[in-house]
Amino acid sequence: MATNFPDSPISDTAEPVDNELSDVNEDTAKSIHKKLRREADACRSYRRKLAHEWRISVDYRRGKPYASQSDEDRIAVPLDWWLTKQKQAELFSQVPEVRVNHPPQTTSPEVDPWLHAYEQRINDTLKTAGIETAMDEAMPDCINAAGIGVVMVSHEAFTEMVDMPAINLAILPPEIQAMVMQSGMLPNGQPVPMEQVPRVVDHRYVIGRLSPSDFLWPVTFNGSDFDNARWVGRSGRISWAAAVKRFKLDPSEKQKYGGSERNSLDFLSSDIEAESGNADNDEVGFDEIFYKEHEFDPEHKYFSTIHHLVFLDGHQKPVIDEPWKGQQIEELEEGGTEILGVQRFPIRVLALSYLTDEAIPPSDSAVGRAQVDELNKSRTQMMWQRKYSIPIRGVDVNRIDPTVLTTMMRGQWQHFIPVQGSAEKVITEISRSGFPQENFMFDRIIKSDYIELAGVGQEQSGRQVETKGEANVIQTNMQTRIGRERAKVSKFFCSIAEVLGGLICLNEDPASIGEGFDPKLSKTLSYSILADSTVLLDSNQRLKRLVDFVNFTAKSGYLNLEPVLKEIATLSGLDPAVAIRPPQPKPPAEPNISLRISGAEDLMNPLMLALLMPSGQAPKPEMIEAAKKLIELSLMPSVAPQMQGPGVPPMMDGGPPPVDGSTPPPPAVGEDNPQWASMPRVNQRVLDREDNGAQLP
Repeated sequence: MATNFPDSPISDTAEPVDNELSDVNEDTAKSIHKKLRREADACRSYRRKLAHEWRISVDYRRGKPYASQSDEDRIAVPLDWWLTKQKQAELFSQVPEVRVNHPPQTTSPEVDPWLHAYEQRINDTLKTAGIETAMDEAMPDCINAAGIGVVMVSHEAFTEMVDMPAINLAILPPEIQAMVMQSGMLPNGQPVPMEQVPRVVDHRYVIGRLSPSDFLWPVTFNGSDFDNARWVGRSGRISWAAAVKRFKLDPSEKQKYGGSERNSLDFLSSDIEAESGNADNDEVGFDEIFYKEHEFDPEHKYFSTIHHLVFLDGHQKPVIDEPWKGQQIEELEEGGTEILGVQRFPIRVLALSYLTDEAIPPSDSAVGRAQVDELNKSRTQMMWQRKYSIPIRGVDVNRIDPTVLTTMMRGQWQHFIPVQGSAEKVITEISRSGFPQENFMFDRIIKSDYIELAGVGQEQSGRQVETKGEANVIQTNMQTRIGRERAKVSKFFCSIAEVLGGLICLNEDPASIGEGFDPKLSKTLSYSILADSTVLLDSNQRLKRLVDFVNFTAKSGYLNLEPVLKEIATLSGLDPAVAIRPPQPKPPAEPNISLRISGAEDLMNPLMLALLMPSGQAPKPEMIEAAKKLIELSLMPSVAPQMQGPGVPPMMDGGPPPVDGSTPPPPAVGEDNPQWASMPRVNQRVLDREDNGAQLP
């Protein structure tokens, strides 16, 4: 049976496997085993040299950079601790949602339902398989310890042997199948031949971090993409009881395997005593290798097929030698075959940097170790300065009592001191040595260089800039660099999802994903995540992004506001079920008509009045009657008593009529208003008269 990760080989089944050589002849298989075992031993020897430097980087991170554990006379500044946590937060601080896409030629209405279910299955399985823990553990390996982070994806299962018919009953008619299953006899009267086959009782998917000190690779490989390597593998340990059950070993041959060959040089922990105390003779070491068959077998015809080997320490013959169960060869109807399932190695490797012709680059902590050492030395000098440059006083031995002098020299006197005469020059303080101020400037420069080397953002570097534009340029350059490394982490995460998707396609019932799903489609799917979705934002940052998005796209008509508003309500501390409701239907909007009335003629137009009446702006009948009466009153002449007497002229127009009721005669021309006179003539200019054709005098 499969055992727990990572102390046992991760296999795709718990079924014991016979040591058959698949389709490779015995001589070729022995040659491959010998070559791979030799290359694995060479890698193990080279890995121990690298592990020494890796342990130092881990010690610097944990704040113990010195060989001895005493910190009384020196200061250690744990910049590597801060760098690792800061950079890990900027590169990967949350598990993103994987998006699964397919080529346009496969687009059809039947594809969408199963594609959504398959995408949801990938995201759910990533979390249950342990992707979050694996990434949290692999990122510090890449940033601080070894320059690489290693993760392994596998499928584990518990199986049991059951009896099944050795013939295919599906070729028989349904009624005969029912009879055979009920009686256990064939139509010819013979019993149905049975054979034992494994049946899966329980299974799971595992995504776990591998220690860089367990990773195996060809030492001659000098690229950055380990999918291009001929093989990859890992070292590990398994209990003897699990090894007997897993590999069908003979319990009496325990001494034959000799226990684990690993020692303290194969661990990144500096606690050697703890490692030696955990050494157990009941454990068996192993090397698990995945290799490309076409790289070792000249007669092989496929580029992507992977072979699986497991060697136990002290045993030259592999206990597992089979085509990897993460792949399946499918016969095509038109002839030929294709490889289904996983197209990559199950061991995934992340590297943020590449050093020319070296597959394992140095980590950020290893490159910046000189700056950390210099900073530690500078801080230690500061501590020594505070420790030894203490106040010192001097006394005049000729003017102080010998008994008092002895007490003061012992450091026991803090009271009044009797002296003869003035005490101003009896006791004086000797000036202390000053600490150069430029040392503090060098301290800032060291920090700035280290943070600039790590590339974790200009806002933390403390570099002095003169203008805002210069600060923006520096910050943009830093963000470009961290964005490039973030893209590498995203690619690494998507490759893990791709391997997991291939395993799901082979080990899950297609009907459980959706109608129309076919494992063959796994080769056409691509995996991606949203930009910067690996970075965790606080609620205010997330809320601002959502509000800006709504303001920019809400009026376009393409936005479904409900999920966005629900998330905004959640980030604002409200219950979306209470705060968000479906929009209420609105009554049809009345037409907005604009009219301009320019005179009484418009009011006499029936169509104009008809438009004014619905809005209540047309005059009512009683209002019209009141207006008529007002007009009549305004036109009626006023009545006043006529003044009679000599010299009083008769009233003009607008005055009261004569008393006798006769109409006075109209005045003569020019006598109506004798006080009025014509305006004096205005002499025109000569130029105006010329323009009018007038004759000059």
